[in-house]
Amino acid sequence: MSQLSHFCRMLAERAAQQNIRHLVVAKGCKVWSEEVVAAFSQYYADQLFCGEPLSDGCESIPFKKAKLWLGRECQMLTINGHQGLDAQALGALSGTVVGGGILLLLLPDEWFENTGSKFNHRLNLLLKKPDVVWLESGQALPTLPANRNAIQRDSNGAATSEPEHSAASTEALPFGALTTCQVGAVEAIRKVVTGHRKRPLVLTADRGRGKSAALGLAAASLLADRNIKIVVTAPSYLASQTVFRHVALQFGLPFSDQKRLEAGKGCIEFIAPDALLSELPSADVVMVDEAAAIPSPVLQSLLQSFNRLVFSSTVHGYEGTGRGFAVKFRQQLDNVMPQWRGFEMKQAIRWADNDPLEQWIFTALLLDAEIVTAGLDPQTAHYEYLDKSALLHSSVLLSSLFGLLVNAHYQTSPADLVNLLDDDSLHIWLCRNGDHVLGCCLVVDEGGFSQELANQVQLGTRRPRGHLLAQSLAAHLGIAEGATQRSGRILRIAVHPEFQQQGVGQQLLGFVRGWAQMRYDFLATSFGYLPELLHFWQRAGYQPVRLGLQKDAASGYPSLMCVLPISDCSQRWFPNARLLFSSGLMANACEAYREMPTDEFVPLLIDVASLQPAPVSLPSEWVEQQLRLFGAGGLGYELVLPALQQYVWQRLTDPDTPSNFSSLALVVAKVIQRKPWGDIVSQFNFTGRKQAEQALRDIVSADIQKNS
Repeated sequence: MSQLSHFCRMLAERAAQQNIRHLVVAKGCKVWSEEVVAAFSQYYADQLFCGEPLSDGCESIPFKKAKLWLGRECQMLTINGHQGLDAQALGALSGTVVGGGILLLLLPDEWFENTGSKFNHRLNLLLKKPDVVWLESGQALPTLPANRNAIQRDSNGAATSEPEHSAASTEALPFGALTTCQVGAVEAIRKVVTGHRKRPLVLTADRGRGKSAALGLAAASLLADRNIKIVVTAPSYLASQTVFRHVALQFGLPFSDQKRLEAGKGCIEFIAPDALLSELPSADVVMVDEAAAIPSPVLQSLLQSFNRLVFSSTVHGYEGTGRGFAVKFRQQLDNVMPQWRGFEMKQAIRWADNDPLEQWIFTALLLDAEIVTAGLDPQTAHYEYLDKSALLHSSVLLSSLFGLLVNAHYQTSPADLVNLLDDDSLHIWLCRNGDHVLGCCLVVDEGGFSQELANQVQLGTRRPRGHLLAQSLAAHLGIAEGATQRSGRILRIAVHPEFQQQGVGQQLLGFVRGWAQMRYDFLATSFGYLPELLHFWQRAGYQPVRLGLQKDAASGYPSLMCVLPISDCSQRWFPNARLLFSSGLMANACEAYREMPTDEFVPLLIDVASLQPAPVSLPSEWVEQQLRLFGAGGLGYELVLPALQQYVWQRLTDPDTPSNFSSLALVVAKVIQRKPWGDIVSQFNFTGRKQAEQALRDIVSADIQKNS
């Protein structure tokens, strides 16, 4: 047996004994990489190879398809970095390696030399940590890592801590659980069903803690006890597959990815979130797996539609973070179901606690980056344009910045970290106290297309990568200047949650505006539309130019694009963009935007009312006469509709309306959005059309009397 093969065997045996996973770097030429892979392959039957294949017979998955392997397992994961590394794939696949396994990273010698990538430079430093096993071509083999399972003892030889129950233990636990922590999770899930209604559970855990398995074990125990219907929902069936596999295992049923299982005294079924809300099937409990990846409006609707709910989410992981989700979702739960409970699974199952690979991945990809409050003070904070090299010199600054971004948006991923460090077109403005970040604004360069390319974008024949808002102006509004002129897209703006509503965000945008004067023709942003967000951007001078016709898959809201013109060139096309937005909003009010909640639609109407002529132009005395008759009980809705349209438009352009537009909700819902009477009755809690129409008459009558 060669020395390399002997070392690989010893490392594999040591890792299996400790139930931990190692990161192994094989640095050298392609031939050396093949030798290392062959040496380790003797001791791991279940293998996965990602990246450029080493040989024609090598089965490999490309980096772009790594996400498809989420939820699966392997003993040996090989990632070929000879042609470059993919942070998304590294984050996604690292969680597939089970305890006792290895992540083998193949890197060439030149990858470490003169790299222009700040992300790779940082990775190089982290790869030199003691827990990383190095195998270099032409160099002596390293010593084996120290045994991490040794129990710490005091000076008298007594153990200072008791090891927790681990997955390797043979002690039988209730429900088929593998750890005491998982038992606690199963019991908490069961209590949602056996306890009082409207007390949902939020179950959070890092990857590898058996969170989805706990859902399956709890479901199996409930199915064994009672006649029950359990509904599982998730961003995809694949995300919840583990739940069903564990139910089938507990009952000894064959499993081939069934979305419905009849087991015990009841059944468990997967229903996609949109279908679940449209069909509203009967369910004794709804389990929402990977809830952080489901749009917030959908989660809110689930809270309103079902009385017994379990929300499960990954806290730190490739898919994004559940930490920001948990913070925001707790606020919603406090308002809707204040007696909700939380349970966090901390004990690892698929590998031992303090696993070296997990710790390295968390550090390298900042998956565990958190916001901190200590040392933050808006009064003494300063605002500055950040030189990205500072992020390499201070790990505290980088972690603080990325933690803030993670907290503000649940879909922040390793790719965002790479872009943050390496994308030269991405600019960072900070509000900070030393290395602790209180607020940040990310701006990305867009536009500057040639006239020919802009025309092709207008026609839909070209779609260059990136430049999302510049291309939208050209392709969706027909404004070629939006693509030929230079623009800055506000990609993200985030403020520490404990210091929001104190002007930090507005000051950041003010500094960005001043910096942009000599750089761009205009600034732009796009966000999932909510009235409070619109008001935030309007205060900074941004005005809407386009509202998406469909809900954004990530936010659950239609995307609203806002623009702040800077140069004289952008001022020339901007009024036309506003008119197009106004006309489009009215033209689609009773079709594409009919389902939009009226309290969200009214602020947009108020914004464009002064730009748009009234839908009809009738003599004012005739309008007043018709409205008086309608308010007094005469005429009918259909007969007085033209007068009602003109009345609504007058109200929208009234300076006093923005401060009291809630009284307009019913009128706008019926007269502008043309919602069916059945929807009006449901939305405003009327007993029927007669009561709804009378409420409409009362509003009009009160207004006529007030203004007469």
